[in-house]
Amino acid sequence: MKQIGIVPNLTKDDGELTAIIAKKAEYYGIKCYVIDEIYEEIKVGIPLSKDAFYNRCEAVLVLGGDGTLLRVSKDAAQYEVPILGINMGRLGFLTAIEISEIDTALRHLRNNTYSIEDRMMLKAQLIRDNKIYDEFVALNDIAIAKGSYARIIHLRAYINNAFVNFYPADGILVSSPTGSTAYSLSAGGPVITPNMECLLLTPICPHVLNIRPIVTSADDEIKIMIDDDKKDILLTVDGQEGIKLFKEDQIIVKKDEGRAKLIRIGEQSFFDILRNKLTERLS
Repeated sequence: MKQIGIVPNLTKDDGELTAIIAKKAEYYGIKCYVIDEIYEEIKVGIPLSKDAFYNRCEAVLVLGGDGTLLRVSKDAAQYEVPILGINMGRLGFLTAIEISEIDTALRHLRNNTYSIEDRMMLKAQLIRDNKIYDEFVALNDIAIAKGSYARIIHLRAYINNAFVNFYPADGILVSSPTGSTAYSLSAGGPVITPNMECLLLTPICPHVLNIRPIVTSADDEIKIMIDDDKKDILLTVDGQEGIKLFKEDQIIVKKDEGRAKLIRIGEQSFFDILRNKLTERLS
């Protein structure tokens, strides 16, 4: 690998770490590119337009936490460019490399001694007044949940237009296998290995005893209907984008055609990472 890109979270790196990585990469014979608007902020790397950046880079290093990687994954997937997360956050399920391991990572990239995991992504449509109001792509999850008020909301769920259940709850999640270790895990959902292809429907704090998470085929289509006239219901995509929802809005979620490509370095299995990260949560 001879050309990489760097996308830093500018709230966590003012350019210092990006400059260190760029200098180290140059030592290993690797060119480092950054997107124009990032270059204007940090003056590090070789600036390119966003389109040229993703077309030229053989891989993209993402500096930040899982949230930064989730944001970058959508752009990278469009260009089929693999990404490597360098953890500057807390937990870091997806950001596989710590700052202390940067030299090791660059050597593996130079020598092409790494693996790439294909991760299934989600596509969601917001239907309002029988029209597509907006569309979203997610790597982790689509969440429909109450806002700031401490009261339940009412939702209806369908799979392939077959009624599943009525959900009085704080909300509901539709997750990918990758997202099963995110919000869904905290809501009591199962852990699903990321090489599987399926959809996971997880209620958030349901106000009934007989509602449990549901795992269904990746070829299925899940529809969530808002059955509540409260004006404090939000749709969020990977915990980042948010949009207000109203009664009779429908959110349709299915497998996206695009794939996130995550670079993996070393011999750690998914279960090694899971065990270590869950131990970090408890400590």
